[in-house]
Amino acid sequence: MRRSLLACVLSMGLLAAVPAQAAAAGPRYDVPRGFTRCPHAVAWHGFFKWASARHTTCAATARFMRTYAARAEGGTMPRRAGGYACRIHHWHDDEGNIYASRHVCTRGDVTIRFYGMV
Repeated sequence: MRRSLLACVLSMGLLAAVPAQAAAAGPRYDVPRGFTRCPHAVAWHGFFKWASARHTTCAATARFMRTYAARAEGGTMPRRAGGYACRIHHWHDDEGNIYASRHVCTRGDVTIRFYGMV
């Protein structure tokens, strides 16, 4: 009885720890249902990468990422580029510095997702 209770408590502790570890792990490259993975679409010397797109081609995605990167040269990430409106999610390290970002840019029914990684 005591052994099974201990096993149950330990199992519950492990289950509770997994989501916290996953959240702390930072960005995870995913390709949502309906999106096409564009592994060769990169820009800004590889800083922008891990792209996926819906209702457009990977070639168009790569062109947009280069346009976006040209607009980002000023040091801030643009919220609008090439006719797209972009949402940006940032991940911060323990010191509060941004080390990664996910960009979701839309124009009509076209959506382009990509990550910025140091």
